[in-house]
Amino acid sequence: MKRIYITAVPLQSNFVVEQKPVNPVNFALCRGPQQACFPIVPIIAQTVRPGDSVHVLAVCQKNQPQNENLEILKSELDSLQLPHYTLQELAVAENQGKDTLLGMFSDLLGQMEDDACYYACMTFGTKTFPLVLFSVLSCVEKIKKNVEIQGIYYQEITRSAGVCTAANLYDVTALFTLNRIVDLVAEMDADHKEEMVRLFLEQ
Repeated sequence: MKRIYITAVPLQSNFVVEQKPVNPVNFALCRGPQQACFPIVPIIAQTVRPGDSVHVLAVCQKNQPQNENLEILKSELDSLQLPHYTLQELAVAENQGKDTLLGMFSDLLGQMEDDACYYACMTFGTKTFPLVLFSVLSCVEKIKKNVEIQGIYYQEITRSAGVCTAANLYDVTALFTLNRIVDLVAEMDADHKEEMVRLFLEQ
């Protein structure tokens, strides 16, 4: 099975990532590291199976030649002792202009493949990164063959006096699934479409 994992890497000038306890809130992690700097790492440990092909996409803003946070991600991936994985760095400009966002969309889409399961983490990156990520995954599901969006995750970090006191990891895939359901309802020849969507929400 081909598994593709997507994460963003924060600028070192903003902060250097630190290890935090992995506390899944609305799902379970049965294996993998109990602490991690990058939430995608325990997700990889949880989901990869023997014989899988693993490809990690790291979206990085650039404002200096080296990024310690990217090196930390590489170290955490190596610590999983996977038989083989590839890491692809996608460098993006340090701004939120339309061209940058469309370029990020295009670069991500260019790395997407048929016959694959996708997992994404939107914890790090710019505020617009989750929007681009959601759009790309929606596109992938519609135009690629034999793909499944298996998981989308967000880690909420609580701090007190600058010290991390909690790091809750949420599975937010339900929002993506809801978007797919709305697409299906919209295509139906039926009245009361909003009521149909609300019925799904109540399940």
